[in-house]
Amino acid sequence: MLKTINLLIESLGFGLQKRALHIQFANVSLNSQVFIQRIQGQHFINEGLKVELLCLSTNAHIQLKQFIGSQVAIDQVTDLGKLARTTGIITGASQGQSDGALTLYKLTLEDATSLWHKRRNSRVFMNKSVVEITETLFKEWQSKSALFASSLTLSTEGLKQDYDIRPFVMQANETDYKFLTRLWRSEGINWLVDEADKIVAMSAQPIQAQKLRLIDDNSHFEALSRRSIRFHRSNATERFDTITSFIAQRTIQSNAIQVQRWQADTLAQDQGNTSLSTHKHSEQQDNETLSLEQAWTISPAWISDLNGEDQSTSSGSAQIEKLNTQLTQYQDLQSKYFTAISSVRDADVGYWFEFVGHPEIDQHQGSDREFLILGKRFYSQNNLPKELTTQVEALLDLSRWQKVNPDERVANELSLVRRSIPIVPEYDPLKHRPMAYPQRAKVVGPEGETIFVDQWGRIKVRFVFTRADDHGHDGGAGANDNDTDSAWVDVLTSWAGEGYGSRFHPRIGEIVVIDFFDGNVDRPFVVGRLHEAERYQTMFDVQGQLPDTKKLSGIRSQEVGGAGFNQLRFDDTTGQISTQLQSSHAASQLNLGNLSHPKAQELSDGRGEGFELRTDAYGAVRAGKGMLITTYAQEKAVADHLEAAQAQVLLNQGHESMKMLSELAEKQQTDALNVINRLPKLIQSLQMENISQAASQTLSLFQNDLTEDPLSALKNSDSFVEQMGAFGGESQSTVQFFKDSFMDSQDAMANLRETIETLEDLGTEKLQSRLVSLKSGMNTDPIQVLKKVGEIIEDVKVKPDDLIIGGCFGQPETLTPQIAMNHLKNLMQGYVSDLENSKDARERKQGKLFRQALMLLASPNGIALTTPEDIFMHASSDIGQSSQGSINLSAQKNVIAHAQDKISLFAAQKGLRAFAAKGKLELQAQDDAIEAIARKVIKLISTEDKIEITSPKEIVLTAGGSQLKINASGVFSTTGGKFESKAGQHLFMGGATVNAQLPKMPESGMYSMRFDLSQIFDPNILKNIKYKIINHSKKLESEYEFVQQSSERVYSDTSDEIELALVPGAYLTEIKQTVVEQEAESLEDEEIDGCGCGIDLEHKNDNACEVK
Repeated sequence: MLKTINLLIESLGFGLQKRALHIQFANVSLNSQVFIQRIQGQHFINEGLKVELLCLSTNAHIQLKQFIGSQVAIDQVTDLGKLARTTGIITGASQGQSDGALTLYKLTLEDATSLWHKRRNSRVFMNKSVVEITETLFKEWQSKSALFASSLTLSTEGLKQDYDIRPFVMQANETDYKFLTRLWRSEGINWLVDEADKIVAMSAQPIQAQKLRLIDDNSHFEALSRRSIRFHRSNATERFDTITSFIAQRTIQSNAIQVQRWQADTLAQDQGNTSLSTHKHSEQQDNETLSLEQAWTISPAWISDLNGEDQSTSSGSAQIEKLNTQLTQYQDLQSKYFTAISSVRDADVGYWFEFVGHPEIDQHQGSDREFLILGKRFYSQNNLPKELTTQVEALLDLSRWQKVNPDERVANELSLVRRSIPIVPEYDPLKHRPMAYPQRAKVVGPEGETIFVDQWGRIKVRFVFTRADDHGHDGGAGANDNDTDSAWVDVLTSWAGEGYGSRFHPRIGEIVVIDFFDGNVDRPFVVGRLHEAERYQTMFDVQGQLPDTKKLSGIRSQEVGGAGFNQLRFDDTTGQISTQLQSSHAASQLNLGNLSHPKAQELSDGRGEGFELRTDAYGAVRAGKGMLITTYAQEKAVADHLEAAQAQVLLNQGHESMKMLSELAEKQQTDALNVINRLPKLIQSLQMENISQAASQTLSLFQNDLTEDPLSALKNSDSFVEQMGAFGGESQSTVQFFKDSFMDSQDAMANLRETIETLEDLGTEKLQSRLVSLKSGMNTDPIQVLKKVGEIIEDVKVKPDDLIIGGCFGQPETLTPQIAMNHLKNLMQGYVSDLENSKDARERKQGKLFRQALMLLASPNGIALTTPEDIFMHASSDIGQSSQGSINLSAQKNVIAHAQDKISLFAAQKGLRAFAAKGKLELQAQDDAIEAIARKVIKLISTEDKIEITSPKEIVLTAGGSQLKINASGVFSTTGGKFESKAGQHLFMGGATVNAQLPKMPESGMYSMRFDLSQIFDPNILKNIKYKIINHSKKLESEYEFVQQSSERVYSDTSDEIELALVPGAYLTEIKQTVVEQEAESLEDEEIDGCGCGIDLEHKNDNACEVK
């Protein structure tokens, strides 16, 4: 049986006391089989530990997997006889050549952070600081890996700063090592793998876990236990370890750093101050003249929850300044460092010492003599007999493995900086981050919501790579399919203005595509959405699928919590091109083009062509400045929008025809058409080329009104000023122009003031107070005064004659409102002239426009109105109808015409005809006379019955100088010629009186009243008693007989004082009342609810009232 390697070495006289290196495996079966011959490796701050072990064994059949994953402790004897320990995990093993007696094994030892390289993941963290994320991952590793838990602990005692709570952090296809070190670098946190037991009493002491120390301040780097290291040459006779070589190295670095980024909540680029290095790089140039600046544009600042509900740290300039400082410190760190060759075996990385005995360094004082060990490269060999050493070298040659100088047993190379130089890890914002590519995510939100956004329209998403097992540390946040799965994520939109733009919020459950600002995985934003699987492409009208409906494009939304939708659909099907804007509610649609039925296939049946605006509910069409509805063709839309030339021609023709007939009617001593003067205003409101022309036309019409009817012009001045203001832009700007110009016109000011004073003299106390307040505003806002005067004139119904006022400023002529407005006309002419000569858009043609907000209906082939119910027409002014042919009225029942003033009919050539096929033809003048005049014969014919001519007073027939008069006194004939009577028999009998039955004429008027005496007299007393109604205002008296307990109703067109008196012997005290205004009631309306008398009466029944 072969001896184990340790027994072999001991048999050669090299026991434990003579060995420089000792090795202990956690796998105890290896301890007796493996002897360590050499250790070679490196250890750096912000990197870690990696060592190569060369081992010997007499067993050529050790399975390599027995080494892998085993914890190992390497103890090295120091110059003080202590054991300096280095621990780690065997992560690699290889077997070298064997000569039958010895076999070489090469092992790789690393710290436990090397395991982090072996796990790659994608996950998200919300509302966590870098330290919290580190602790989360560390605990996760400890719970899942027993090897890791026994090999490494975490220490955050070296962190002095407070770290921002980040709203969102993503690990994107990164190893845990890359992910964590990326975060540490971004915050300027150093990491150091340190031994829990740096010195052990014996090599058999149990292996302790290493410590991962996070450090952000130099004060947490401790001193070596020996405190100082001496500079001296190295030789075998030297008792203590020393530094044998000390070399300074300096390289030029950037000496100024500036960092900037986009700050979304301020809509500005946040530019930090340029951080100029205080480190002196050159004796020849100062830092300012070197001007070696790095200007970084980094990822945009994170945006927290706008209401602060995520409790993350708000981004700000302090973060920029911190990064500026960190990058500057790294440049300073790189600019000068020292390399030392030493034999110090316990020179631990991350510790500092005082360097003594060096001729140059000794000239410095204090901290300038203290150096921090950033890293070291080292090797050490064990003591072996010469024969065994020769055998090992031969095996190394056979294995083609590297050999070291056998004469130098121990050496290391230290990377040093002065202790006072701040230590920060390298951080390159572009280099130290993972690659970012577009990826899918699912829109999420709270349960019960369909759309979940914040004030900026941002959404929450679940990244499809997230796994529940990775997010259990935070209640599953990240993989819960709700609003906890991410921070708010921006949504790209095609248009984002200040309160305007396009808005299409992604809805919960939709699949979106995520990209990343600046390629930073911690700054996601939504660039679009995808239709996949059962999430079909947009189905217009909720039917059809691709590729059948591939020629349709547009937008269709979906009612939240319902089945309705809105859509804008473009149909580019050959021969059926159309556009539709639709809301499914009440099938409300605007259809344009070659209309067709909704498409479930490539083609569908046509519905017509043109446009259709339809709904199953209510509809309204409004145009504030005017509307043209016409069927006159306009091919290819080559003319202007409100082109109405044809209609204007027809209206002009109608006006000329109406004007001709109206003038003819006036010559024939009948009434002219009132609408004649209004129709030109309407006609001239059409076909305006631009705003200047419209303003000029408005002025011209106003000037004509001033000439023809100044009072009406004053009444309408408010409308006139507003119209002009609209043409000039804002009404206020035009009024201000009037005001400024009006102040220079003293005559107009005086005339306007005279007008107000005349009104003041005529008015009541209330009116006077209104006018006094107007006069006070003459100098500040004359146009406002002008408008108010118009309102007052309208309110009090002032007569034109009342406004005649005397001259002013020595002018003898009589002035009227027309003169008071002359200067205003001049001002307006100047205003329009300036407008027409200006260079702005109002001067250019703008397409046809209307001067007023009117509606025009025009058609070359007829206009028809039809309804099974009623049609009503109303105009506050006049309704004019004109036809080049005939105007025909036809009704299956009645044609009824009412006029408040009069009805005037005029036929110029072919007469006036009125026929009643059945029933009576009645003609009444209820309050005046009837005149029937003809140039030729007047015929009264009854074809089957008699003709009656009746008068309560007298009938007079006069012709050719002869007269027949019939009255209450008798029948009287008068003639200058002969009186001839032909009859078969002449009979003259005694006298008799004929009582003619005259129809009672209905009464009407604006005012009415009746007297109720039922509460004063017994009804039997009033029977057959006569009474008088006396109108004192009109000096009229009428006698009646009581039929009921109330009097006859009395009507009047004015407010009169009336009296009722009994006849004869009336003992009733006179009852006088002033009638107040009330709607006129006709005789047919006498049986109404309430008496309508308008005085203080108590209603007792439908037909009577009681006098109080």
